[in-house]
Amino acid sequence: MWKALFFILVGLVAASTNVAWAEYSLITMDQTPVSGERSIDESLANGDWRLEELTMAQCIRIGLQKSPSIRMSALDLKTAELNVKDAWANYLPEIDASGQYRFSDSIDWGWERQNYDAQISASYTIWDHGRREAGLAQAKASEKGVQTDYERTKQTLIFNITQAYYDLLKAEKLIDINEKLLEISKGNVEKVTAFQEAGRSIPSDVATARVQQANDELALINAQNSFELARANLASLMGLDPGTPIGIYDDPDYEKYTKEALLIPEVSLENSMAVAVQERPELIRLKTRLTSLAWSLKLARLDRWPVLTADYGLNVLLDDYLRDRDNFKKYRNWSIAARISFPIFDGGASRRRELSAEIAVDQMKEDIGERKRTISLEVQQAYLSLERARKSLDIAREQVIDATESLNVTQGRYEQGMVIFLEILSAQARYARALINQVEAFYDFRIAEKALQKAVGTLKVED
Repeated sequence: MWKALFFILVGLVAASTNVAWAEYSLITMDQTPVSGERSIDESLANGDWRLEELTMAQCIRIGLQKSPSIRMSALDLKTAELNVKDAWANYLPEIDASGQYRFSDSIDWGWERQNYDAQISASYTIWDHGRREAGLAQAKASEKGVQTDYERTKQTLIFNITQAYYDLLKAEKLIDINEKLLEISKGNVEKVTAFQEAGRSIPSDVATARVQQANDELALINAQNSFELARANLASLMGLDPGTPIGIYDDPDYEKYTKEALLIPEVSLENSMAVAVQERPELIRLKTRLTSLAWSLKLARLDRWPVLTADYGLNVLLDDYLRDRDNFKKYRNWSIAARISFPIFDGGASRRRELSAEIAVDQMKEDIGERKRTISLEVQQAYLSLERARKSLDIAREQVIDATESLNVTQGRYEQGMVIFLEILSAQARYARALINQVEAFYDFRIAEKALQKAVGTLKVED
């Protein structure tokens, strides 16, 4: 029997070790912040997603599973959850089992009574002057704060990936524009050369046309380089190797925008500010800190009053009881202890702790007020940027229409000998600027939309 008892105690120790390892594994191994979704690697392996054909939502979801920043934030969240469990554990009794096997020069090796000891003890804190309550409340406030930190990290990542996504589309469109301009320049060189051979142009016009062609070739090279940098930046933000050859879908509204005005819903500045005060993660984080500081102040005030604590304990000599089961009372003992203490004089330390806690609460309230003002300013700036981008859409689109007509007319007049070649270059420059403005206006507007959502605190993944 004593051998069995010994191995039971060893089993209890092993079981507790497995529980501790399971808690550790929960933190270190499960690093997927997006629950309810299968892994990105599985989607790619099955062919459901292809890196060469990604939507914005897919890029964001890849980032939410693979980005190091979101993984670290998710680990912080799991740690906070464990801290809440620890705080809850203070309300539960503590039960310990211990056993030992011994032999010496006076005790022979074997499985006799004198070789074994075993006991079970339990204790429970009935009252601890409100410290458990405060610890649990602070742990919950800390968990909520870490949740808001995770949400802020998530929204920042979503915005950065969105911005990089639109920057990549913009870079792709600029390559198309520079290729179109290079074709126009090559046509101008051929046209001016033919005019010179026919005696309708001077040699300097040919040289000027070739210089413009060279400039357009350099511009195309720069645009291609910017495209590769934009693609590497997007891949890096998604948590992928920067050299990953990803491809993305264009915004379906771009082609529509080049032909007609977009229907854009109105946004209220006042409503945006009101929502931001409720939804911004940074402000929620400060409020959770204020809750934690308020509990610290409560404890500091309690320390200046009489402190009452009460405990209950039970101890059972298990090995002796199993030998003599008819005398349980003989091998167990229990105790209840109540203690009261009063801080008569501590040099004013407890009062200073209370004052320090009050100051910390007041400082946090001021921080919250300052953060509200900062958030209101950020929302207003984002709103004004969105309005500027919205107004630029129609202007840029009309500019392309006018610049295209101007270039066509100027080319026709040049072929009739009514204008000099420099006017062709001037019209081409205006056309190039108009095309670039149109691309930048559309994608800057899309980025401004997301920037306002981020400022308000409502930026999410959109399918």
